[in-house]
Amino acid sequence: MLDVEKLSVSIKGRRILQDVSFSLKKGESLGIAGTMGSGKTTLLYSIKGIIPGLKSGKVDGRIIFSGAPRKAMDKRIGIVFQNPNDQVFCNTVAEEVGFGLKNLGIKGHALEASVQDALRRVGLEGRAKDDPFELSQGQRQKLAIASVLAMGPELIMLDEPTSSLDHRASVEIYDILRGLVKEGKSVIVVEHDTDYLVGLGGKFLVLDEGRQVAQGGKEIFGLKEVKGCGVKIPWTR
Repeated sequence: MLDVEKLSVSIKGRRILQDVSFSLKKGESLGIAGTMGSGKTTLLYSIKGIIPGLKSGKVDGRIIFSGAPRKAMDKRIGIVFQNPNDQVFCNTVAEEVGFGLKNLGIKGHALEASVQDALRRVGLEGRAKDDPFELSQGQRQKLAIASVLAMGPELIMLDEPTSSLDHRASVEIYDILRGLVKEGKSVIVVEHDTDYLVGLGGKFLVLDEGRQVAQGGKEIFGLKEVKGCGVKIPWTR
């Protein structure tokens, strides 16, 4: 489904990523770990096409999605940003989830069914008429995920989804992500807490100062080069 080949990204003349390569199949998950400034968010933005589509930057290498070069701002790729408040601006939960669909001309029963399905998948059924800003931070993160799910992406990427959440809310988010993988969705997660990340299963990629340190199963967190780059070593590896 996704092949990233020797991806390098420079912003304002500064190299942020250098020769990053990995592949992801349909129904697989990839957890990306690394310290602050290692290039994790830049990697997601480059895969989506935000860089260089909406943010300036020079991108080298290849990003192949479903057998062809990834289109700029590809609608088949959804992204949930680190702060859910950055993706919330409508008056009700239902309006928020349906906003993107309305922009595609979807309305009536098809719109309502898609909204309700997305809310059900994140556990927010029954909250359709609520004010998004009266939700808890964890519920707002679920809302951001639902808004992306409603668009029907084949690949869903999340940037630090637990950074502002307590343990209970974080566990609920990862329960949702595991459910999406079981449905056959491909999921990429950037995460500072590697215990949650390892609990997702799948494959892992560790970045350090823009370079790929290691990739593979959870055993990579025991490698000397990974331990030496400041990444938290998960208890559950």
